[in-house]
Amino acid sequence: MNTPWKRVLLCLLVPVFSALAAAQSSIDAGQTTANIFESSYFHFRYDLPKGWFALDDRVRLADNKKRYKTQLAEALKKNGPNTPTRKTEVFPQYDLLSAGRTKVTSSEMTQLPCVHVWATRRVGMTKEAADPAKLITLALKPKVLRGPEKVVLAGHEFVRADFQFSPKSFLSKFTSVSGDYLIEFDLRAKNEKDLVGLAATMQTLRFPEP
Repeated sequence: MNTPWKRVLLCLLVPVFSALAAAQSSIDAGQTTANIFESSYFHFRYDLPKGWFALDDRVRLADNKKRYKTQLAEALKKNGPNTPTRKTEVFPQYDLLSAGRTKVTSSEMTQLPCVHVWATRRVGMTKEAADPAKLITLALKPKVLRGPEKVVLAGHEFVRADFQFSPKSFLSKFTSVSGDYLIEFDLRAKNEKDLVGLAATMQTLRFPEP
């Protein structure tokens, strides 16, 4: 094959390889830079409150891997080893972002206020955007401050619900469907005023143009 044809073929194949690489990226792929989180898999951008700290992406990815391995080991112990006709699968939550006002060292942080963004597989009782809020209401019986109600952010439909669990524990939850997953934004604060401020950060959410 002569050189000009090689160049033409290379030009045609590079976009194909790039598309394949993007399609094969991990569900939790993404990074936080200068208070901006970008998801490589779900293709959205979210701005953290100014001066906040996000969990180091390497730690976050390691926590996700550990969570998956732990749940898989427990499931295999219960179901027995895989066979040609039966394979045990687990669908843990993938931590996309964990952030707080002070330094964050684990996705299991308990500090308030904080922001958690999760990707949850649409299985069982969490298939639709309204389901997580319904489960919280049924299982934990918090005081419902708002919703569940549909809201549109950056052209995408979310379900929002605000809860109070105790005098110093508030949650504003935004959930949207993305393919086989639910994207869940959990915004937590110690009081309702701070919760309103955190909820306002959802206006920074951006998705690429169609």
